[in-house]
Amino acid sequence: MKTNLAKVTSTNKKSNWALPGQDATLDELKDTIKEAEQGPFITVDEFEQRFEEWKHKKGL
Repeated sequence: MKTNLAKVTSTNKKSNWALPGQDATLDELKDTIKEAEQGPFITVDEFEQRFEEWKHKKGL
């Protein structure tokens, strides 16, 4: 049985696209966007409340 090991390892590897030299394929980009769309979302009010709590903890 012949497998394409390079393809398997590159799709399983999480890369940091913010670093220079890190490229992403279109499929990797699409998959990451779909994954992010499934993530937790909060309302603006909940964000503001969490932010104020964070500021109090930090003493700001």
